[in-house]
Amino acid sequence: MANVIYPRTKIDEHEHRIQPLRVHTLLSDFELEDVWRIPVNLASTHSLQLFMDQFAKANAQLMDSGMAGLLFRIRFVIGRLFKWDEKQLQDHLIPGSIRFRYAQQESLTYDDLPDPRSGIFNPVYKLENEFLSEIENRTVHGALHISRVPSGQGTWTIHMAVYVRPKGGFGKLYMLFIKPFRVWIVYPSLMNAVRKNWEAYLRSLK
Repeated sequence: MANVIYPRTKIDEHEHRIQPLRVHTLLSDFELEDVWRIPVNLASTHSLQLFMDQFAKANAQLMDSGMAGLLFRIRFVIGRLFKWDEKQLQDHLIPGSIRFRYAQQESLTYDDLPDPRSGIFNPVYKLENEFLSEIENRTVHGALHISRVPSGQGTWTIHMAVYVRPKGGFGKLYMLFIKPFRVWIVYPSLMNAVRKNWEAYLRSLK
């Protein structure tokens, strides 16, 4: 399925950049690694938060099964072995983080931002049509951006954009090494899982 989904859902970054999104100015110094159109159709009554609920379920399923799940587990083991992923305590705004940057630009406090919880990604903001989260380790500082964008009269679709700032030469090599796995295994598997969860949700309403 990966070689079928890839050309249909990976889109030119211009389609993302022309949308009126907060992320463009916030992450202007990050590289836009790639943008995917998640193969779902939303009605005007479907909020981004409603979609994110199904996205979270699909992501959890992906972590626990299949080739993509295996790749994640291998990566976590390697990360622990080399101490790439040591997480900082999130009880305050950490200088250098995207959360810190956003709070400064919007004159917000730690308590004004989404609860960072204990997941791999820390949420930065939740807006009506945007959700941004970040991850930072010893290889890269990255961000995952999910946006609800109009696709026709009364219909919407979802863009998923990945922003990165590799850390040094090793970070750049690391991103090059994992790209084939991301592009041909992880993201297509995620697209399928999200689509199936969204379609199952819509069927449950009937």
